Amino acid sequence: MRIITDIYMYLLFILLMGQHLLAGAVHEYMGIGLFACFFVHCALNYRWYRGLFKGKYTLRRSMWAAVNMLLLVSFVICIFSSFMISGVVFRNIRLGGMMMAGRKLHLAGTAWSFVLMSVHLGLHIRPPKEKARKICFYIILSAASVMGIYIFSVRKFYEELFLLTEFKWFDYDKSMIVYALETVCISLCFALLAHLALQGGNHWKEKRKNGKRKSEKGI
Repeated sequence: MRIITDIYMYLLFILLMGQHLLAGAVHEYMGIGLFACFFVHCALNYRWYRGLFKGKYTLRRSMWAAVNMLLLVSFVICIFSSFMISGVVFRNIRLGGMMMAGRKLHLAGTAWSFVLMSVHLGLHIRPPKEKARKICFYIILSAASVMGIYIFSVRKFYEELFLLTEFKWFDYDKSMIVYALETVCISLCFALLAHLALQGGNHWKEKRKNGKRKSEKGI
């Protein structure tokens, strides 16, 4: 149930990033599906929220908590801004006179939710244990990430993250499949960065622990 929900949520988000290729009603209904999956995901992981203020916070746990809470905030912004700009599903309860502010909030909220979701994915990546498969895994992931960096630059995705533009221009000539695959590459880029950061933190922790053991033996 949990894995199916996560896969469905990820695929929905990837498709929703190509909103210019979706009709208004389709985009909004898919957005509702995404938010529903997100709430189901949170409900299935309620134990994590219950233990949020218990126990000791290590570097790893602090990183996970920061990403998860920021992701929660960004999703709330997406939901709230959806009511401000909806033209189909919530048009009868849309907040009047706030269309421009809603567009900005939704643009930034969606961009940061996408990045944080990708980082969240990266923190859960478990590479294969067998050496040859592990090398292939990192080669494929690295190649996709390099492509993701290029696409990130071409799309000027940073404009959405930091609200450097009020209106976003999209490429309508690309098919949804091509656009979605490109979006996956951007996602994998952030996922790989998060994964490497976590691995680096674990390596530093292990190295520090071994150093303490050696110093104790020397004493």
